[in-house]
Amino acid sequence: MRKYSYGSILLILIVNAIIAGILQNIADGNLSFLSAFVAFIFDYIICRGLLYNREGSFSDYFRGIKTMTGKVFLMNILVGAITILLEILATFASGAGFLFFTEYAVKNPKVFISLIVLFALVMVFTSLLFAYLNFFMADERYRDLTFFDSLKLIIKAGIKLFSESFMAGLRAYKITLLTGVIALVTAILSIKAPAAAILAIIFGVIAVISLFFCTPPFRASLSDIYLDRSEEIYNEVIGNKN
Repeated sequence: MRKYSYGSILLILIVNAIIAGILQNIADGNLSFLSAFVAFIFDYIICRGLLYNREGSFSDYFRGIKTMTGKVFLMNILVGAITILLEILATFASGAGFLFFTEYAVKNPKVFISLIVLFALVMVFTSLLFAYLNFFMADERYRDLTFFDSLKLIIKAGIKLFSESFMAGLRAYKITLLTGVIALVTAILSIKAPAAAILAIIFGVIAVISLFFCTPPFRASLSDIYLDRSEEIYNEVIGNKN
């Protein structure tokens, strides 16, 4: 793996989490939707930094925000909308579609489990399919492409590099996956054995914390894959047009 500044990326993630937490807790949570915008802005900053200031300081990374364009915002909004649509479809597929029309909680364990599993699968799928979104958006070589050419590059990269991205995720998030599975199993057991809820909470917290600290190496791994393969994908998608 190419060298990078773990501390700078971690600090960016911390600032992102703080701002998201503030938005969740002001104006009665009515501004929580802005957390998604904050998240993709900070993701862009990280991707830009990994391309041009890998070993830079927090401020070096953060200066990348100046290069954001309207196309970056529109592309991230489109991808966010696709993700939300797939999550809604997953909710209906799990049998919990009634949640959109009622205030009742999910009481059927099978529905609850299928909802969590489908949500997790959708999140993994979309995060890998669009893993290189902000790398392409931040790369000066491709900034003059049209919106739809950029979208084709992003999707092509996501599909072609899916297995590499998936393996990078497995390597980076081993602890998160292990503790997450344990938390899910103990949460299911707590339905009949309430004492298991304590273990579910403990392992759930560990999973969240490890997710946070394992994200910098994962993003760095994706940037390595991108730097090695992006030109090849560009030639396949755009080169053919020329």
